[in-house]
Amino acid sequence: MQTDYTNYKDIDFLDDDFFIESMISPTRESERFWSELIDRKQIDLNEFISANMLLDIIRKSRYEVPRERKERLWERINTTQRLINNRRKQVPLYRYLAIAACSIIIIGISFTFLFRKDHSYHDHNQEVDYVQIQSLYQQKNQGDIRIVTEGRQVKIEGKEAAIKYDSTGSFIVNNEAVSSETVTLPAAEPIYNQLCVPYGKRASLTLADGTSLWINAGTTVIYPAVFPDHKREIYVDGEVYAEVQRDESKPFLIKTDKLDIEVLGTSFNVSAYKEDALKRVVLINGSVDVKLNGVNTRLAPSQSYTYTRQGSSVEIVDTEIYTSWREGIYIFQDEPIESILRQLSRYYNVTMTFPPQLSGILCSGKLELKDDLSRLLNNLSQIASFNFGVKDNEYKIQFNQ
Repeated sequence: MQTDYTNYKDIDFLDDDFFIESMISPTRESERFWSELIDRKQIDLNEFISANMLLDIIRKSRYEVPRERKERLWERINTTQRLINNRRKQVPLYRYLAIAACSIIIIGISFTFLFRKDHSYHDHNQEVDYVQIQSLYQQKNQGDIRIVTEGRQVKIEGKEAAIKYDSTGSFIVNNEAVSSETVTLPAAEPIYNQLCVPYGKRASLTLADGTSLWINAGTTVIYPAVFPDHKREIYVDGEVYAEVQRDESKPFLIKTDKLDIEVLGTSFNVSAYKEDALKRVVLINGSVDVKLNGVNTRLAPSQSYTYTRQGSSVEIVDTEIYTSWREGIYIFQDEPIESILRQLSRYYNVTMTFPPQLSGILCSGKLELKDDLSRLLNNLSQIASFNFGVKDNEYKIQFNQ
């Protein structure tokens, strides 16, 4: 009979042999089993993470745990390890897992980044599935700025945050140290962190190699605390301005849901929100290679690479238009009014609704994003010819025909 984990606390997980086995010697099947429970909300994620971390702490012996409790847990861990070793010699793993999983259909998402990183089947050269990691912590439109690192979440209050990592993977927030466990891992095993910047907020991020990112509202960045020896790679869903620290031996790669951008050392802006049909890379200096479906496009300074469902194009642009948001200024030139309103809704964290039919209205101008939103919309409506009403933080836009 399958165990009901719905009301399990962290201490209950630590008394569960299958949980301990899954953490000590995870398999793809066991990860899917736990991920299925999480996906169906049949498990308390916070308690699960807490148990995972406590088990890790006990095994590393880094924090004080009551002696009696620690000895009992160590005995369970050792017993489980012996059972694992014996079972590998005697029975195929799928039989044991079939009993544990019972009739559950395993369709869940991978939860690998919360599990132990020393499992034998891991391929160091395989692609990191950033989309699956990101799906566990979606909070684009509400809440605080958050850093998720190995199951632990650090909440940062306020509308802006400055996060800075050093070469060891430790970080500070707004020039203040953050209490966290120091973990030393082989260079081939990076710890993937996730920075979530909700709508209405912004952040800056200095990575362990010295690369600086300015992160716009509604953006998620997934990155290693320390880059491994063989590559520098991060994932972006949203918009960032990057100043990449030059290292000719290790090119820097930004992956998005559609585009890959590879550089050695340069400054550029990437706008690649998943929900937006248009993706854009604007190069300020240096050079970048934009990769799409196996096709490479190299950009020179002041060039913009634009991708839509209809195809891609490269053109010369005024780069200030695409980077001024860092200073709280929104410059737009011949921009569809719908795109402008969408950007404003992200920056101010409000809902805007407008007719599904495109208005065909193009606008050029400059907006100070520190101004009151209603005042901005009043000024914008004079040139874009629309009316708006607001109720419960929702703005309804109606274009004048």
